[in-house]
Amino acid sequence: MTVWEEVRDLIGTGDAFKVAARVADLDDAGRREVARELPGHIQEARREVERRLSERGEEYDRIRLARGEAYKRFARERGVPEHEIHRRWAETLGWGGDMEGTWEGPKNNREYYRAFPPPFDGDAWIDPMRVAGAGTLPGAAAVVAWLNRRDFERRHRSADLVEPVLQAVATRPAEWQADLAVRLALRVRVRRGGWEGDPRDRNLPLTLALLGRTGATPPEHDPLVLAWVGTPPTAERLREDPLLDVLLPRLFQAQGVGRALREERADPLAAESWLGALRTLAAEGRVSREALLKGCVGRFLRGGGATDLRFFARLHELLEPSPAEVASRAGDYLRLLPTAPGPVAELSFRHLRHLDSLSGDNAAGLDPDDVSEALSGLLFRAESGLVKAGLAWLDRLLQREPERADELSPALALALGHEAPAVQERAVRLLVGHAAAFGPLGAETVRDASGQLPAGLSNRLVAVFGGDLQEEPEPEPEPEEPFVPAEIPEPPPATVFPVPRTPRQVAALFGKKDWAEAEGFLGGFVRLAAGDPTGLRDALAARSERPPTQGDWTSPECWGAAIVAEFVDPGAELPEPGAGAGLPTDLRPESPSESLSESLSESLWARLPGRDEVCAPEWLVLRRHAEILDALKEGVLPPLLLATPTLSTGHLDPVELVARIEELERTGVEPLPADLAQALLRLPREADPVAVTRAAALTSAAGREAARWLAGNGLPDPVVTVRRFCSPSAKPDWGLEEDPAGHWLDEREPQGALEAWQTLAVASITPSDSTVTGSTMTDSAPSDITPSDRADEEAGTSAGERTVRAAASLIAGLLVSPPRFLEEGRGHHGRLIGWWPGVMPSHREVIAAHMVPLRFRSDWTGGLVDGPRLTDLACARGPVGQATALLLVERLALSMSVYRRRAVQYLLATGDLPATRMGTEFGERIRRAWLSIFRFRTIMEDAVCVGTHREAWAMIAAALPGLLAVSGGRPSKELVGFLAFARRVARRAKATGEIPEVTAVAGRKGSTQVIRECRALRDLLSAQ
Repeated sequence: MTVWEEVRDLIGTGDAFKVAARVADLDDAGRREVARELPGHIQEARREVERRLSERGEEYDRIRLARGEAYKRFARERGVPEHEIHRRWAETLGWGGDMEGTWEGPKNNREYYRAFPPPFDGDAWIDPMRVAGAGTLPGAAAVVAWLNRRDFERRHRSADLVEPVLQAVATRPAEWQADLAVRLALRVRVRRGGWEGDPRDRNLPLTLALLGRTGATPPEHDPLVLAWVGTPPTAERLREDPLLDVLLPRLFQAQGVGRALREERADPLAAESWLGALRTLAAEGRVSREALLKGCVGRFLRGGGATDLRFFARLHELLEPSPAEVASRAGDYLRLLPTAPGPVAELSFRHLRHLDSLSGDNAAGLDPDDVSEALSGLLFRAESGLVKAGLAWLDRLLQREPERADELSPALALALGHEAPAVQERAVRLLVGHAAAFGPLGAETVRDASGQLPAGLSNRLVAVFGGDLQEEPEPEPEPEEPFVPAEIPEPPPATVFPVPRTPRQVAALFGKKDWAEAEGFLGGFVRLAAGDPTGLRDALAARSERPPTQGDWTSPECWGAAIVAEFVDPGAELPEPGAGAGLPTDLRPESPSESLSESLSESLWARLPGRDEVCAPEWLVLRRHAEILDALKEGVLPPLLLATPTLSTGHLDPVELVARIEELERTGVEPLPADLAQALLRLPREADPVAVTRAAALTSAAGREAARWLAGNGLPDPVVTVRRFCSPSAKPDWGLEEDPAGHWLDEREPQGALEAWQTLAVASITPSDSTVTGSTMTDSAPSDITPSDRADEEAGTSAGERTVRAAASLIAGLLVSPPRFLEEGRGHHGRLIGWWPGVMPSHREVIAAHMVPLRFRSDWTGGLVDGPRLTDLACARGPVGQATALLLVERLALSMSVYRRRAVQYLLATGDLPATRMGTEFGERIRRAWLSIFRFRTIMEDAVCVGTHREAWAMIAAALPGLLAVSGGRPSKELVGFLAFARRVARRAKATGEIPEVTAVAGRKGSTQVIRECRALRDLLSAQ
């Protein structure tokens, strides 16, 4: 066997260490033989690995398919539906999941790992090939080219092995190894977009190891320094790093280091950071404090942006230079004051001022000429904060040494010409206060500079220093911007609700998911089941299908299938509820108490989901379908439904309702309880007097109840409130999993910042006192009964009275507060949310309250409480309050979509927008940093562009306390701009009245932009 054949076989094993040991022992002839054959072996080595992977993949597929067949047999034997088998199989990626603890997942299955190799095995040939080339190629340049071949790029991006390469080249001459290290260093490049744990350059670990082992001096190469600092350091690693003394000085010279380390924080100081490591090593004396300070200041002097110098500024401050260290380079700090970025100039100023404060007690103080130079450089800057700090230093200096006033007057002249009014005013106050200290030369300098000032400030200096007074112009009113409001779109007009009249039209609506089409199907079906049963049966026969055999029937489509199946084949046995269909009757969640004779049969009751498995509006929808099926089976289906809407909004014309009840009275048939409840809920808020008069003549119990509602004694508006429950220790998804400990946010403010996901909005519905008035309304919260209680029905109560009582109880079920938590994956909440506005079209705030727990849920169309559902809610009728405001604010805070804008515009057009409540919610979110001022201003500008200044101002006025609280009155570019915008809106809205928080900020001392804007807004509100 030749030397090459030996090395080739070792490469085939994938063991780089064995290859390194063999090539290290080769003589020159053996190295030449291997080096000659290596390039041609690359493709063969790759093909061999791919062949092994293909064989293992085929074995994996065979095992997976065999397990799949066994899994399906196991599931079918236990009666699992076919669609559930496929769903379960897909969710477990073809490994059978965890069905009853019998089937192992892939993580615990030995066959899986035996059949499917780890990802890095596909690259197992690369390291042996790299090692073989490093140990046999003759020149260092050839080895560098070999190690950087593109053929060796890894598919799975695992790191290259370093130790085998070092072992392979260990027998080469020291000069050759040093040359290899330098050449590798010059090939280092900083790679962008790497993955976690990946070195900045693939050969960097090998390069650093060779440089450290050979003692070669690293070449001047900025990417090498960048790659070196790209590895998170610790003091322990740097302390033993042989390259530290050479590369550390270059850290302050290489371009890009500051930007690469810009995210390092000094507070809190991380142990695995350059700031933390260098501070520790400086304290130990491993690195020189003088070298670090010199490097930082030298980097400042070379210039750069604030981002590039941020790391060096933080390192400089962590070292806490002493007065002596500052004094030794005071000239450098003085040079930084006029032009360095703000953070660097600020630290330079701070250290120089501290040094100057020691001048009376310490010989290290600043020279007076240096102080004058420092102030001139500082007052030359554009940043008003730094300039005002310089003026404060100058003020203190003049108090201590008034004889230097003339010397410092040129610096003050610079401040008088500053563009910031606050700086000019501060400089004028300083000059007036120290006027006595200025001689003729200084006064002349001040007089010459005062011409740059506004008339008011200039005249204050003239009164002290002399000169000509300027005439103060009358304040000009702010120019009115031309404004042409856009047209506010009106809500779409309600159209006549289409009800099918023929069997074919009814059959065409069967199985539709849209709520209007499903309602039309129910209304048309019941009408034709009595009027044309033969024609309807023929039309539906071809569409009839068996309802589901498993689980609760949680959709109108399931109940519709059962209704059609019963109608087409009367008396046929419907599938009985399986073992997994809900809970036993005595354990199912209770439903509102109903007239016992009107309760559902046991089999249909078991098909209804529990009240805690669906939302209240959805349960009423399903309950209506269930009672229609029950009446059909019992042969007591009425000739019509009362609740079929007459308008596309879901409303029911009072005249039409009276006419339908009159028809039922003529036939002597009682309406169905849920149908009566739904019909009453669909009545408009104002009734036609003609309908009221006709209703008074109705004689049935249902007719009397309808007459009472139409006379204004129907459902009073309940009180809907929204509170926030707070749990600072909760997990981000706590609202979907558990009910953690916490407290109401309006009762106690938590300590520290609060994230939005640490709170949960909870809606409460409180029926008004008059809700329970009337002989037919229940006096207590709904209590449920089951069909087994029918024998306990109170004797002597008419069927009509029992129907009305049942309807009232169903209505009361909608006024129960929604649950605080809706556990993810449990129940069917929100699946029928498209029906909700049509369930209570005259009480949209109640519907909004039921939507609150669902506002972060989504389905295939997007968010449940978004899109058309939001505009449908806006088009409904009734009062709006906290729940509607919360839904709108949260959607708008995310982005401004077409549907969200329409919802706001529809409410604006009808005058129903809850502007004040929305403003309060916006302000609370801004105060807690859940929403930016910029985003809020964008929303307000969108409202203003259509001319709704009064509503926009109502939101802004309610939000301003939150805005001013988050800023603390400190200058903020966003806040200043928003206050100016708010003033323009207030002027157009002709707003008046005091906002206490604005008045409080306006009354503070000082002249910051925020204070000035608050003063202007306060004056405007008091003058209009």
